[in-house]
Amino acid sequence: MPTQHTMSQHTMPQRISYARKLLLAVLFCILTASAEAKDSPRDRVNFDRGWSFHHGELDGDTIEQKRLDQTGWIPVDLPHDFGIEGPFDKANPSGGPGGYLPGGIGWYRKSFNLPKEASDKYVSICFDGVYMNSEVWINGHSLGVRPYGYISFHYDLTPYLNPNGENVLEVRVDNAKQPSSRWYTGTGIYRHVWLTTTNKIHVAQWGPQIATPNITATAADVSINTSVDNTGDSATSVEVNQQIIDDDGNIIASGTDTVLVDAGETKIISQTISLPAPELWSPQSPNLYVMKTELVCDDSSRGTKQVADQYETTFGVREMRFDPNEGFFLNGESMLFLGVCNHDDLGPLGGALWNDALERRLWMLKEMGCNAIRTAHNPPPPELLDMCDRIGFLVVNETFDKWRFGWGFEDGKLVCGRRSKQGYASHIDQWQEIDLTDHLMRDRNHPSVIMWSIGNELPEAQKHGELETVKRMSDLCHQLDPTRPVTAGCNFIAGANESGFAEMLDLVGYNGGGRSCYQYEADHEQFPDRFIYASEVPHTLQTRGEYRTHTRYREKQTQPPHLTPEEVFTETHGRYESSYDNAGVRISARDSWRLTKTLPFVAGEFRWTGFDYIGESGGWPRVLGNFGIIDLCNFPKDTYYFYQSQWTDEPMVHLLPHWTWPGKEGNTIPVWCYTNCDSVELFLNGQSLGTRGFTAENDMHMQWLVPYQPGELKAVATKDGEIVRTAVTHTAGDPHSFSATPDRTELDANSRQMSYVTLRVLDAQGNFVPHAATKITVNVEGPGRLLATGNGDPMSHESFQSNVITTFNGLALAIVAETGDPGDIVLTATADDMPTAKCQISVTAADPR
Repeated sequence: MPTQHTMSQHTMPQRISYARKLLLAVLFCILTASAEAKDSPRDRVNFDRGWSFHHGELDGDTIEQKRLDQTGWIPVDLPHDFGIEGPFDKANPSGGPGGYLPGGIGWYRKSFNLPKEASDKYVSICFDGVYMNSEVWINGHSLGVRPYGYISFHYDLTPYLNPNGENVLEVRVDNAKQPSSRWYTGTGIYRHVWLTTTNKIHVAQWGPQIATPNITATAADVSINTSVDNTGDSATSVEVNQQIIDDDGNIIASGTDTVLVDAGETKIISQTISLPAPELWSPQSPNLYVMKTELVCDDSSRGTKQVADQYETTFGVREMRFDPNEGFFLNGESMLFLGVCNHDDLGPLGGALWNDALERRLWMLKEMGCNAIRTAHNPPPPELLDMCDRIGFLVVNETFDKWRFGWGFEDGKLVCGRRSKQGYASHIDQWQEIDLTDHLMRDRNHPSVIMWSIGNELPEAQKHGELETVKRMSDLCHQLDPTRPVTAGCNFIAGANESGFAEMLDLVGYNGGGRSCYQYEADHEQFPDRFIYASEVPHTLQTRGEYRTHTRYREKQTQPPHLTPEEVFTETHGRYESSYDNAGVRISARDSWRLTKTLPFVAGEFRWTGFDYIGESGGWPRVLGNFGIIDLCNFPKDTYYFYQSQWTDEPMVHLLPHWTWPGKEGNTIPVWCYTNCDSVELFLNGQSLGTRGFTAENDMHMQWLVPYQPGELKAVATKDGEIVRTAVTHTAGDPHSFSATPDRTELDANSRQMSYVTLRVLDAQGNFVPHAATKITVNVEGPGRLLATGNGDPMSHESFQSNVITTFNGLALAIVAETGDPGDIVLTATADDMPTAKCQISVTAADPR
């Protein structure tokens, strides 16, 4: 096996268009869901539509009294985040951590009737996420509370249902104590809800556990532990049939066992099936199988057997090895983590989960060369893992952020600070094992998940040495899933080493804090058996379209030199960050990646972050975290192309900065080029400024110092002596018009699909105007609605729900969704003294097949 990581091992598969990939993925999900609903005795239906919502507390002491309060209710469909409605306000108690958006209390209500055939069934409700402090009632009976806003949970509705009439489901959400997190969380039932009806004999919620302990080229052992519930009144003999189904729908292996399940019992049935010639799962080849679990029981009334339940579990076959000297191996091949950390929000959509929006983000990362995601710092929606399985991402699946305490300083030294009084910290002692168990059981069959992270930057464990919680959580992870290692993200690694915390982990994640990113080599020498990866490095900052030539770091001792003696871009606002990779916390993207790719024992890195996110803003008027490679509206920043140049092989070239700098004629501007080609020749107005290759000083970018003059800047990239790519930018004149360009011109009705419409300001010659701040009004007609608008500006306080948006550095976004009927959506955008821009999006009836 190779002892060092090489980029040739990270070649991306042949690309097809983004739009086609997304359409195929959505259709696959629709068709798969339809097939399962039609063929299975298990009826699992999406319960998102037809709710009512009340913002604020209800009058009355009991649920019956509160139900009498009918004022102020509005119809909503889920997922729903009422915090994103705003407004942004400096006085909001969420402050910079919560992006100055409100939290609050809200109520949800839904009435429904059961079909007659459900009267003798087992009925349960599953919430994929409610932020936070939820309590759920069915017909006035409290089913329970769940403080943690990121965890999936389910309740048995059966004893309290009215089988012959109306049933009322009610949910109270309390996110009033702010800030409840270090970032914007959203507030409400912000993920999907599912109602499941089964027979009394059924596979338990998250019941199957699948592993592939022995894999060869000719066969793989597939072990299945299936939890079967008997909620009936008598013991029942159950035939447990397992079928492995390939991507073409063929049954390629099977097995059967018969067990007796007593009344009220949950029994675990262990089986092993040999899978011939397994197709292995990897980010490059995300091959998947389906395990179809079928429970067959005697039907005494008919004297025959009947299928009582069917449960389908997607899984993959792959083999992992974590080597402290050589890094990570997947299916016997060395592989670097080319990763990002991501928060939960979807930009202008807030915390509300739109599958389509989430998948868009993953494809953007895939096109950049990313192969790994760290779910920072909480359980993700289950749909994220389904997508990572199918698209091909490795996942560090994190359960918690900080536990009980924050960081503090005494005599200038970092210490374990005060206990937090808000968020999950006040609940973790009571709920940690319940929430961790639900997280592990829900996600343990995903081949994309390669490790469990039990926390992030934990003062009590790293500085105080409180290790009982570490052991308890680690033991629970090993008990429920012995196939994956346990990790945590450690800042101030010196404290984690001193306390013994790091040695209690199977794998040690290095966050950048406390200069941990400079300790890889020393720690590898001191702890030669430790598996090291960069769990949150680097923390670089950049604002799309903004530049400085003077470097600005939070930690000055690690700050690289300035690019020019005098600052060229003095107009850049102090709350914006430079896109030259010269703004950050402690290490640049280039320096971090250089360490990662040259130290064979560092398994890879997860940079902070893939996308800008709401909150953790650093103070008013900024409302966003500006760490992303991609801005809040899915517009790539220059750093996106740096990673693409390092993480992909398909030829690419990218120039920065833009070339519209009125008043700077004659000033020397550093022109950078990111490329994975051999050499680049730069031309200004047709005159060559020289050819550059990579050097020891500039080994990850090429640079020219160019006296500014307006015109055309052009980069011509060559590989193996042939021109393979060019990049051109023109000096723009005054704003003259703008375009409205949808990324998707066809939508399927009733599929929750959306189109991202880019509003782009142009001059009279059609050149992009990179400084334009143009106020645009958007209107939508036809079978569509305007979901949100945004511009990616960290200091914009315009409502995401407004139909008026001001472009930031020439760009803005309008997100349009279909409303369920076929026809043509027409988006019309207007601005003062500019021609009207229009685009059309066709909505067709979803294919019923």
